Amino acid sequence: MTEHTLADRLSTERVDTAEPKCPFDGYDIFSEAFATDPHGQYRAIRESECPVAHSEKWGSSWMATTYDDIRVLARDTKRFTHKATEVAGPLEVSGKLFMPPLTSDSPEHKDHRSVLMPFLTPNRVEEMEPAIRAEAKRLIQAIKAKGHGDVIEDYAQPLTLKVLTSILGVEEAEQITHWVVQMIRVGPKDQSVRAAAVSEIIAYIDRLLQEREAAGNPGDDLLSYLNRAELDGRPLSRKHRIGTGFLVLLAGADTTWSAIGATMWHLATHEQDRQRLLEEPQLLHTAVEEFLRFYAPVTVGHLTTEEIEVHGRRIEAGQRVLLPFASANRDPEKFEDPEEVKLDRERNKHMTFGAGLHSCLGSTLARLEMRITLEEWLAELPHFRLADGAVVEWTTGQARGPEKVEFVVEP
Repeated sequence: MTEHTLADRLSTERVDTAEPKCPFDGYDIFSEAFATDPHGQYRAIRESECPVAHSEKWGSSWMATTYDDIRVLARDTKRFTHKATEVAGPLEVSGKLFMPPLTSDSPEHKDHRSVLMPFLTPNRVEEMEPAIRAEAKRLIQAIKAKGHGDVIEDYAQPLTLKVLTSILGVEEAEQITHWVVQMIRVGPKDQSVRAAAVSEIIAYIDRLLQEREAAGNPGDDLLSYLNRAELDGRPLSRKHRIGTGFLVLLAGADTTWSAIGATMWHLATHEQDRQRLLEEPQLLHTAVEEFLRFYAPVTVGHLTTEEIEVHGRRIEAGQRVLLPFASANRDPEKFEDPEEVKLDRERNKHMTFGAGLHSCLGSTLARLEMRITLEEWLAELPHFRLADGAVVEWTTGQARGPEKVEFVVEP
């Protein structure tokens, strides 16, 4: 079925019978079941008679699970607004946070995206490689000297925060880490925590913008650039500058360190894959894409702007629809042996970075951080495993990744 005909079906098909009962209605994305085995949950829903489930938990949502549905809905700018990306929380307050271009709808989205684009072009990202590689080497050498560590605390978090603070031109990595955790991990379940973090981040970005402006915006960091940038021949509004700074601070942190953490957990627990990369380094490119497919961290939410119907289930306007890209990436209709990590997988049209106009602007940077991690880690620490007794817990909600990955270096 072509994308066009599928989109038409999702939009127009109607049923006269009562809404079907779905055995997976009432799902809880923050439950122990989703924490320990979200892919089993997605698979069960995807393979059922109603692959779109509904839940009233955490502010109410619908969840699509097949590759085709998620791709079509992610690309749909007519029947959905991208102003709300939250996966939980009261529907009436969803979409109040302005983070262009992520939360921009057409036609403004194209212009908002063009404002940020110069900082994330392939050429600009390539210029970051020496600094990222140097930081990766430094962190790995420190781990090597100890002989053990935690992938998240000792490597993934400090690496990704170093990249973000360099882009923003700031130094408060520890404070930013705290805000990211409050926003992404705690906030969806506790709106007061989220609201406090939002207020603090907005005040922080606003202060930095004012300081840059007072100094004449002399730097080449993102915040100085935003103060100088124009849209339609006019300076960006204060709201726009704060919102874009907010987005960059937030979007490239937990998602990237979760992907790195999951990848290194995999290599610590799958010796055959680690050994194959050591013996066949030419597989690094396809391996990065496969790890991104297999451990896709992000789920986004969008709100319907009109009534739609998907697989016989009527979704009213103003409803949240969750798009778990991890579920799309393991759909057997699109991927051969989707539950297996294949380091040499050639056909890999995963949706880890979304689809359509709103696909992730930072995908090139995330891929670079992943590639450098594999190259430098395997060069310096080719043999490592989980520490004895290590228990790995996984986050739930908007971004999934391991909380800790304690490991030991073997000779």
